[in-house]
Amino acid sequence: MKKIYFNIIFLFVIQALNAQIIFSEDFSEGSMPSNFTLVNLDGLIPDDPDLDNLEDSAWTVKNITSQGFAGGNCAFSVSWYENDEGPSDDWMILPPIVLGMDPYLTWDAMAITSSGNFRDQYQVFVSDGGGSIDDYILLSPVFDTGATGEEITQTTRSISLNDYANETVYIAFRNNTQPYNPDLPSGPGNGGNELAVDNIIVSQGPVNVSASLIVNSFDVELFPNPSNGDDLQLKLGNDSGASMNGKLNVAIYSALGQCVQTLNFNNPSSLMTLDVADFASGTYTIQLLWNNEVKTLNWMKK
Repeated sequence: MKKIYFNIIFLFVIQALNAQIIFSEDFSEGSMPSNFTLVNLDGLIPDDPDLDNLEDSAWTVKNITSQGFAGGNCAFSVSWYENDEGPSDDWMILPPIVLGMDPYLTWDAMAITSSGNFRDQYQVFVSDGGGSIDDYILLSPVFDTGATGEEITQTTRSISLNDYANETVYIAFRNNTQPYNPDLPSGPGNGGNELAVDNIIVSQGPVNVSASLIVNSFDVELFPNPSNGDDLQLKLGNDSGASMNGKLNVAIYSALGQCVQTLNFNNPSSLMTLDVADFASGTYTIQLLWNNEVKTLNWMKK
C-alpha cells in the first residue's frame, strides 16, 4: 500500500470567509507541481553558476529568504543571462482551472535585486482555448508590470477574472524582462535579475490576504495511489478515526479540468472512504478545502 504524506504550511490568512477557493499553490512541497507546464522560449543561460539548473528550464522552485520574503519556497525565474543577453521569455502555465461566478486571481511576487535597479518584468495571461504557447500569442495580458518591473518588497496582487466566469482556463506567468543596455541610464526598466512568485490563489469572490504570518500544519494521507479498486482512502490528522472539527470540501477534477465530483463534510471522520468505482482510468486532481486551508493532490486511477 503506497501512501502520500502532505504537510501544508500556510503563510497567509484568508479573511473573506465567503470566498470559495478554487485553486491554490504555495510551492511548499519544494518542487514544481507535475501538472504545471514550463516553457523556455529564450533558451538563454543564467550568468550565475549557482543557477545552472535553469539553463534548460524556464522556472524552478527555490527557497527565498532575501529582502524579507516571507514565502519560503516559491516559483523562481531568472533574467540575468550571460553577456547580458535577452529578453527573457520564460513561461509557467498552471493546470486547467474551472472557474465559477465572480472569479479572482491572487498571488505574491517580488523582484529580487540588491540594488533595487534590476527589477524583473512579467505578465500574466489567461487562455480559455488551451494550455499551449500558441494559445497565448494573440492574447493581451490580464496583468503587466510594465517597464519598471515588480516591486522590490513582497507584494500581493489581485485581479478579477470575470471575463472568464464559468469557463475552464489556463493561467500563465511569463517573465519578459528586457536585457541590460549599458547605453541607457541605470534604474528600473534597464535589465533584471530574479523573480519570485508565490501563494497563487484562484477564488470565487475576492480574498483578503492578511500580512500577518500564520504557520499551520495539516497532515493528509491518500491511498492507494495509483489505485485500481472502487475505494480511495483519505485520512486527516490522526489515526483515531474520531471526528474532526470543521468543514471539509472535496473537489475532484479530470485531466481536462472538468469537475467530476464534489463532496462536502461537516465535522468529518479523520478516516474516510471515497467511492471512485465509476471513475475512468486516468490522472485526477483532488482539491481539499479544510477550514479555509487548501491543498491540491494528484491521484491516478488505473
